[in-house]
Amino acid sequence: MTPQRVAPGDELHLETTGRDDGVDCEPRMPARARYVVTIMSEMPDNDPTMGRYSASLGLLDPSSDGAAHGTVRVPDDIPAGKAEVSLRLQGAKTRCELDPGASCAQDPYAPIEVVD
Repeated sequence: MTPQRVAPGDELHLETTGRDDGVDCEPRMPARARYVVTIMSEMPDNDPTMGRYSASLGLLDPSSDGAAHGTVRVPDDIPAGKAEVSLRLQGAKTRCELDPGASCAQDPYAPIEVVD
């Protein structure tokens, strides 16, 4: 993801690679699968009663192997500080949803710094 330091209203360019051969995954993404892009700020140190800021930034359409790229805009009302941008699969069951005993990694995410 670039850039890693952004201001409200800036664009973020996202890219995720597809499935590697030999990984225990489905060979193709279902046609209805999308990645939901979200942003969440860290809990503010100066006022923990405020809670975390969270917003959906849009959808990315993955290729058949799961790779995706796109551009999203940082919300105008996000507070300055550390935040995380993540991708969550929507429209298709993940291996962890189908098998609760499976060991699965966290959704792909990247830390960013929001500046005034």
